[in-house]
Amino acid sequence: MDSFSHQQDGAAEAAGAADGGEHGGRERGGELSLELLKAVSRSFYLSMVWLPRPMRRGIALGYLLARATDSVADSSGAALSLRETVLEAMGRSIAAATPPADEEALLRALRETMAPAQEKEAEAQLLRVFGEALRALRSLPPAEAVLLREVLAEIVEGQLWDLRFFNHCDSVSSDAETERYTWLVAGCVGAFWTRLGRATLGDAFCSAEQAPELEQMGIRYGKGLQLINILRDRREDEARGRRYICTEPQRWMGRAEGYLREGLAYSRRLGMLRLRFTAALPALIGLRTLKLLRLNRCDERVRIPRRSVYAAMLQALMLCLRRLR
Repeated sequence: MDSFSHQQDGAAEAAGAADGGEHGGRERGGELSLELLKAVSRSFYLSMVWLPRPMRRGIALGYLLARATDSVADSSGAALSLRETVLEAMGRSIAAATPPADEEALLRALRETMAPAQEKEAEAQLLRVFGEALRALRSLPPAEAVLLREVLAEIVEGQLWDLRFFNHCDSVSSDAETERYTWLVAGCVGAFWTRLGRATLGDAFCSAEQAPELEQMGIRYGKGLQLINILRDRREDEARGRRYICTEPQRWMGRAEGYLREGLAYSRRLGMLRLRFTAALPALIGLRTLKLLRLNRCDERVRIPRRSVYAAMLQALMLCLRRLR
């Protein structure tokens, strides 16, 4: 699960040439978070270029912290009980405005136990610098910090649910459980995106009157992106004893498509071209992924080719420009 990046990583390398060195600002927490992001995920770092500067700090930190907790949850080489204990401690530290009593022990466990268990060096490095990300979070303006803590609490709850549920079961038993899971790990990010946009950009993001409806649209959009991930990874997850859907994949494809098209409608309502482009692109890539899944009857993992990513970028730009007419 990579709630903050969704489908953007595939497009980010193509966006890199537009960076232009604009990330050099010294906002509180911003420089540190972007430098960490560059070290951990250059592709997502490059996607930040499309965001207005005031939003980058919160999105970057949210990605880093969610990616760190996700790395712990996915550390299959570590015992389940250890992963649960570490995740719970990470959640407490994220929620705390000042370091809790057990934070030093947590950071030591991340450096000495969890980081060596990672298969990818980038994820190991992220766990080693988790304390720096926490300090950046605590240096944010209070309004932004509250929003990050709210969304990360939901994400950690979803990760803990995943660990505990699939330790005893190999499949969800209802559509409601699937919907709940997609809210916890992705739908909440859609709400966060809208709230952070309003907090940092005000009416340049959307009007106060639009915000409640956009928040609900953002929730469904995030859930749609997570459904694409679930459908794309279905066979691999089943091999690991995890079934996130218990009914026919075709039903969920239809639901995912509806949510993604709502994401396109969401993007068209945003106030700035950069925002509209950034919001539209994951939906367009998701819809292209969905088309491949339907062709393969969801029986194998699909990957969007680079030429399709470029085509989605052009389509996103055309949609943004069309709104200006």
